[in-house]
Amino acid sequence: MLTFTLMGASTSGKRATIKDVAARCDVSAQTVSRVINNHPRVAPATRKRIQAAIAELNYRPSALARGLQSNRSNTIGVLLAGLEYTGPAETLVGITDECGTQGLTVLIAELPGFDDFDPSAAIESLLEHRVDGIVMSVPEVGETVERIAAELAHVPVPIVLVRADEFSGFSGVTIDNTSAIHQVVDHLVGLGRRRIAHLAGPLGWREARARSLAWKDRLAHHGLDADDLLLAEGDWSAESGARGMEALLERVPDLDAVVVANDRMAFGALYVLDKHGRSVPDDVAVTGFDDIHEAQWSTPSLTSVRQPLNHLGRSAVRTVLAQSEDPTRPVTAESLRCTLVVRESTAGAAHASWPTSSS
Repeated sequence: MLTFTLMGASTSGKRATIKDVAARCDVSAQTVSRVINNHPRVAPATRKRIQAAIAELNYRPSALARGLQSNRSNTIGVLLAGLEYTGPAETLVGITDECGTQGLTVLIAELPGFDDFDPSAAIESLLEHRVDGIVMSVPEVGETVERIAAELAHVPVPIVLVRADEFSGFSGVTIDNTSAIHQVVDHLVGLGRRRIAHLAGPLGWREARARSLAWKDRLAHHGLDADDLLLAEGDWSAESGARGMEALLERVPDLDAVVVANDRMAFGALYVLDKHGRSVPDDVAVTGFDDIHEAQWSTPSLTSVRQPLNHLGRSAVRTVLAQSEDPTRPVTAESLRCTLVVRESTAGAAHASWPTSSS
């Protein structure tokens, strides 16, 4: 039976990490790990120096020792951030669904955000509960994932990264943002649109940059302009979508389509277009990304990219289980394709399906 435990990761009272011990002794973290796990290939003097540093720093290596894969706990740890956003939240549902199917316990350590923080306490809290593996579902914002991945490099359980670029030594499952935006642009060009703007998400996010680059490259593929005037940046919110749409209309009054990086910003864009008397889709076609439930109920209903977020979470769990059962299994990289759902905001009422009733 699935149990679900939420553990907030505090940033106060920073504890010593394996890297702190390694730095104190001027050795690698791998050498410290060998001492913790009583590996014979460590010089006696080095071993003694590391053991002294562990005591001086009050480092607690027991969590790492207990986390070794000598036995199974049937528990999966999830390290996450950004639950206020659609992608991470829906991915978590997939993770817990698959753990429920597999009869696993889920332990969650939620990071405080994407700014400067120390993830070691959150990682340690998962290891202390003897998790069989860790799924890291943290949006790649700035160097956040890179810093966490460095902390995870010496963790003695399998790690799977979700929605992140490839990092050496880790398996990953992600969304193919490039092919998704290519589908969107191809759809709009097929409808005769030629001045296609882009309302991007915050470009500090890897996924926002990937979608923006895919928009630019696909316009070039069709021989269309993608200059800076056609690009505005939001922050995933409807308010920022409205602001971005105002800016685009002021700079490019003759635009006839806008590719929006998520649905909530698209709702803001639809509001502004209506306020300015621009008919959608007759004057301006609008597309979103995520295909949240509300997309089918907007006026007009929103053409959007449906991400396989539940599948994303489920696949991450299956991957970490496979590596837990076979530590020699090579790391893998899986990229999931999205589906373009066409509705009134691009194709008009004649090509849009009536919303299906669901809770």
